[in-house]
Amino acid sequence: MANAEETMNAAPELSLADRNGRLETLVGELLATNQQLRFRVERLEAEKDGAERALARAAACTALMLT
Repeated sequence: MANAEETMNAAPELSLADRNGRLETLVGELLATNQQLRFRVERLEAEKDGAERALARAAACTALMLT
């Protein structure tokens, strides 16, 4: 992924259209990365919920075994 600072400080000889193209590419990459991170967070939350349910079941079974 391009460095945002490098993109913003592009050589002055670049045309406005070239700079805009670079910025559009950067924005596209950021949007794609954001979407990937959203999917990853959703998957991790689902795994966390599953682990919490498994822990609750294990605790209940352990309590039954100890009584």
